[in-house]
Amino acid sequence: MNILEIILKLILAIALGGLIGLEREASQKPAGFRTNIMVCLGSAMMMSMAAGLIKGSSASPDSLIRMAAGVVTGIGFLGAGTIIHAQGAVIGLTTASTLWVVAGLGLIIGAGYYLPAIIFTAIIIATLVAFRRVEEVYLRKHIYRYHLRFREQPDLLSRLRKLSFHHGIRLEHLNLKKEGSSMVISFTAVGSEDKEQEFNEAVLDLGELEEFRLD
Repeated sequence: MNILEIILKLILAIALGGLIGLEREASQKPAGFRTNIMVCLGSAMMMSMAAGLIKGSSASPDSLIRMAAGVVTGIGFLGAGTIIHAQGAVIGLTTASTLWVVAGLGLIIGAGYYLPAIIFTAIIIATLVAFRRVEEVYLRKHIYRYHLRFREQPDLLSRLRKLSFHHGIRLEHLNLKKEGSSMVISFTAVGSEDKEQEFNEAVLDLGELEEFRLD
């Protein structure tokens, strides 16, 4: 087993898994930068070890297929943990499927198919970014601009992020500044009209709200 080749595979897994993780992190998903790196890294390492064991023994090449099947099956349990049921909607399916795809990416890297892995990564990122725009334009996703003023609370941002995730609203361009004893928060929210209404009601119930403005 060539140790340099394994190191190259692991570095590539970190790089490509990290690129996908950055997109997930920017989209405020629960499985973000480090999670996607670890999934890609782990599957690449397991596939590399399986390939090395076959070369160094009389093991059947079917071992690679069994290893790949085991990784894909195992990642299903991790993906299931990112899916939640909230307010009558299922949230997290894209995140779960992304973890499954990233595990497949790691297997491709571990098997030594570097160029296909790079092309595959580009397709994954393009799909996540481009089709999100399609959803916003054609699938009743709308953009709302919020300007909120609260009496100062140390955990306000954390509570606001939890609310957005719970109601299926994506927050973008979040800005926070302090004015006297108040906290002024502005952000862009992306979601359907129904989810936006539920999110508004939840924000109004946060308490200590001094001003609510929606553009």
